[in-house]
Amino acid sequence: MYLQKITIKNYRCFQNFSMEFQKGLNVIIGANNSGKTGLLYAIRLLKDPSVYVDDFNKNDLLEFNNKYRNEAPQIEVTYTIRHLILESDTEDESIIRLLPFLGMDNLNETLTEENGVYQYDVTAVIKAVCSLDVKVLGDYKSAISDITDFNGFVTVLKSFISRYSWSYYNGTNDTVADRKDALGIFDIRFIGAERTSEAVSKETRREIDKFAKDQNNITALEQLKSDISIQMKDLLQPALEKLSQLFENENNDIGLTRGNVTISHDLRPSVSVGDAYVTEVRDTHADYNIPLDYNGLGYNNLISIYMLIKLMEIRKGRDFRILCLEEPEAHLHPAMQYKLFKYLRKLDETDKLNQQIFVTTHSSNISAVAGIDNMYMLAHERVNGQSNCKQQSLAVHFATKPDAKIHLTKFLDVTRSDMLFADKVILVEGIAEKLLLPLFMEKCGCPYEDEHISVVEIGGKHFGHFVELFNGNAVSKKVLCITDRDFRWRDDGAIQCYSEYENGTTSHIEDLKEGFPINNFQIYTQNLGGRTFEDELFFTNLDNTAVGKALFKLVASPSVSSFADTYGFDYAVWNNIEKHKEIDGRSRPLITKLLDEFNTVITSDNSKEDFYKRLFFAELFLYYAEAKKGDTALNILTDTAISNNLIVPKYIKDGLIWLLK
Repeated sequence: MYLQKITIKNYRCFQNFSMEFQKGLNVIIGANNSGKTGLLYAIRLLKDPSVYVDDFNKNDLLEFNNKYRNEAPQIEVTYTIRHLILESDTEDESIIRLLPFLGMDNLNETLTEENGVYQYDVTAVIKAVCSLDVKVLGDYKSAISDITDFNGFVTVLKSFISRYSWSYYNGTNDTVADRKDALGIFDIRFIGAERTSEAVSKETRREIDKFAKDQNNITALEQLKSDISIQMKDLLQPALEKLSQLFENENNDIGLTRGNVTISHDLRPSVSVGDAYVTEVRDTHADYNIPLDYNGLGYNNLISIYMLIKLMEIRKGRDFRILCLEEPEAHLHPAMQYKLFKYLRKLDETDKLNQQIFVTTHSSNISAVAGIDNMYMLAHERVNGQSNCKQQSLAVHFATKPDAKIHLTKFLDVTRSDMLFADKVILVEGIAEKLLLPLFMEKCGCPYEDEHISVVEIGGKHFGHFVELFNGNAVSKKVLCITDRDFRWRDDGAIQCYSEYENGTTSHIEDLKEGFPINNFQIYTQNLGGRTFEDELFFTNLDNTAVGKALFKLVASPSVSSFADTYGFDYAVWNNIEKHKEIDGRSRPLITKLLDEFNTVITSDNSKEDFYKRLFFAELFLYYAEAKKGDTALNILTDTAISNNLIVPKYIKDGLIWLLK
């Protein structure tokens, strides 16, 4: 049995929200304040109903003047429960629990047969409504009749909260159901982010008490208490005699004789058997025990979660259970997060969880190992004054995108998983762009942290697989793709004309444009003459001789760097063969060959002479930077003379402007 779907109306951040789940592990991912905790609390209401004024959706209450003058606001949560019942399993009592919430008319239609085994696929629907007692509706209407502002309305509503209560219905036919029937279907355990060992203690006490109450064990336990009492009396005999002398020789001093009573005493151990069971931590090196409260929070979290999962093994099949884990990454080292979820996923894949688990997280360490089929994206969207939560099951999203799913399963590591939690995403090809983009965003006035932007290096040009994550996703995120134009300036020993660059297309860019004609995705690439990030960066900063020389010095050989230091980027000087004697022998042939090719294109297309001369230096810079792109980016960041004066390439600046709109 498991919770297949929940529909939430007017509860916390949910105005009208529906979400489907799967049996086993469900990992809810999203940024802070995306509704993750609210979702867990809505699930918990099925076991532990409560209501506070702040549970009402505030965006809905803002419309109190139009909605709630004549009727009070209410909260509605509908739970759809699914369970497979074997016709031959006479011990499965779940049908009794679900009976008040079944749609009996369709029950026979759910019967299926496979290899002679018959089973019912049963769906039950529980509708829980929290509403104001109709007896005080008149008082409520009078109380708000003169209220004109939102805060005043909330104050009045708070005064009526004690008159709110939960009612339960069969969600299929709206017949009234008993509260006890609704709350008895699932055993729901909630482990909050600020967790203690108390949840585990309750569970273990319950198991011990269950044993102690068994008729076969009561006599033995009572005899044990009697034996303990006798031993305690022997041990405490001197103290007992002293107390006896004090109290038993009352001699009618206070008139007890008339009442035919006297003071007596005994020793009866009254310790609860369940309370006698304690969970401690044993130091495996020194072999001593310490209480859980004295142990580190991280390991205590692991112990609590593990024990709650393992306890289900002794109740398998009879106690239908939901475990809600809020931010299990709290106090956990990244490696421990990874280990925990690797264990949970293994149990889920082998169908050994024995319960449905809901996990909320904003840890990329957890999302990296949780598995795409187990993850659900959640976001709280605020657009044009409207606010609501959106969700997306990644299993459903990738159901028709097998290639993208396989690729993401392989490459969605800890660093790339960060994009699942961001509000906006920038996809780049390599490490150099990833390292320098925060600097560029700062220079462009783009608040990197405030906008919750994730920069993801995909390690190549396979953008399509990553863009698919946001293509048609109900949780909409703006995705900026910064990619290289990859134009081949040098073709068979000759430099291409500028018109070829201006009018040319790039296959992977065209494929992305055709494959993803969606509003939340844009591609930006070099447009000044560069074919990669590095040569476009140099192109952009060439007019500032000091920055140009500093950049050149980061990549070029010592003699070429010295030559640039001495003569700058004067094409005429570089074109002077006599000057080449100052350049080392390994670099000289390359520069000479490049100059010959550029001189040829300048002669044939002299209207773009200045452009080609600048392009010569950009190509030379790229040649030296090609094998050290990451190092070059790091050196730029650590050299304040460069980073403080660096100009952001236009295509990147334009992309950031779009992203911030």
